[in-house]
Amino acid sequence: MGAKASRCLELAPAEDDAQGPKNPGPFERLHDDCRRVVHCNTFEGVKFDVSKPLTPTFAVNHNFWLGGSHYPSANQHYKFGATLGDNERVCFASVDQYGTVEGQIVGAVAGPLQGKLIFNLPNDPQAFVGICDLDYMGSTSSSQLKVARNIHGVNGTHLGCSYVQAITKRLALGGEGILQAAAPAATFTSALKWTGDKWSGVASWSAGPPAQPGQLALGYARTVSPNRVTLGTELNVAPATGDASFSTGAEFALKQSRVNLAVDGSGRMQSCVEAVLSPAAKLLFSAEMTLGWAAEPGKPRDSFKFGYGLQIGS
Repeated sequence: MGAKASRCLELAPAEDDAQGPKNPGPFERLHDDCRRVVHCNTFEGVKFDVSKPLTPTFAVNHNFWLGGSHYPSANQHYKFGATLGDNERVCFASVDQYGTVEGQIVGAVAGPLQGKLIFNLPNDPQAFVGICDLDYMGSTSSSQLKVARNIHGVNGTHLGCSYVQAITKRLALGGEGILQAAAPAATFTSALKWTGDKWSGVASWSAGPPAQPGQLALGYARTVSPNRVTLGTELNVAPATGDASFSTGAEFALKQSRVNLAVDGSGRMQSCVEAVLSPAAKLLFSAEMTLGWAAEPGKPRDSFKFGYGLQIGS
C-alpha cells in the first residue's frame, strides 16, 4: 500500500462494460499512453525505499537517497512518509531532513465528483506549491476545475478549467484554459484523441500570449504484444519559430521484470529496468547518456548518469 511522494496519486474512473462511448479520463492525461513509454523515470545515485503496512488502511514509508544530482544541496537525503486510505480516499504526506513537507489527498467528494489536493511546503514560504482540482467524471465526459499556485516554474496563482467529451467509442475531443492571474495571461489548449484496437493517437494545439508561440504536440502509442511490448513516439513543433523536438521509446513487460528504453532528438538515451525479486521486493536500474554531438553550448560534451535502487514492501 506504500505510496511514493514523487508519484501523483490517482483514482481511476469506473469502467463501463457497455458498448459505445466511455469516459475518456481527465484532459491532462490524454497523452499518458504515449508519455509513459517515451519518458523514462531515470534517477542518479543509490536509493532505498521501504514501505511497511501497519494496518489495512495505514502504511509508513522510508526513503534514503545517496549521491546523485536530484538534491544538489546534499549528497544524501532522507524522507519519511505515511499513507492513509481506502478504496474511496487516499491521503499521503512526507517530510524530509530539511523540514520540507509534501502531501497529496485524493478521493471521492460526492457521487461522480472527485477532489485532489497536492502541496509542497519548503522552508521558503515564497516557494510554496499547491494544486487543488475538482473533477466531474461522467459516463462519457470529464471536466475539471483547477486552482494552483507556483506551478510549471511560473510564480503566482493559476486558474484553469478543462472538458473532454467522448464523441464515439474511439474519438474524444477536449479543451483546456489556464489563466495566470498575476500577468494576466491565458493559455488555451485543444486536443483530439483516437483510440484503435491496439493503438492510440493524440494531437493537441496550445496557444498562449503573443510572446509564446503556439505549439503542436503529436503522440502515438501502439501495443505490439498485449501486456508485453508497447511502442510510443512524441513530436512537439512550434510552427512560428521552427523549433521541434521528438522522443521515441519502447516498454517491455517480461515475466519477472519490466524494461523501458527511450531516446530523444537532443541525443539523450534513457533506460530503466525493474526486476521483481519477490512479491515484496524490487531491484531498480537506471541509466542516462547524452551524446556529445548534441550537447548544448557550455555543457560537457558527454554526460552519463547511473542509478541503482531497492524497493521493499507492498
